[in-house]
Amino acid sequence: MPKLIFVVSQVMRNREFENATRQSALEIISTLAENMAAILRRDANDLKEHFFTALAFMMTEIEHEDDVEAWYAEEDIEL
Repeated sequence: MPKLIFVVSQVMRNREFENATRQSALEIISTLAENMAAILRRDANDLKEHFFTALAFMMTEIEHEDDVEAWYAEEDIEL
């Protein structure tokens, strides 16, 4: 399980993967948490160290950080 948590976390952090791939990696742990929580509880330290930091990374990503035009396009604001 520690290896799975580590690999999933690395996929989640890697911006070179498509968003769907990164979301699927997240879904693996989510599914395990829903169906086999006891297995994940045994590796709580790995979750804290790798998974939760990767999750925070994904949640705080800015999709168009260098493209101001795209930012405003998402909000339907004209420049």
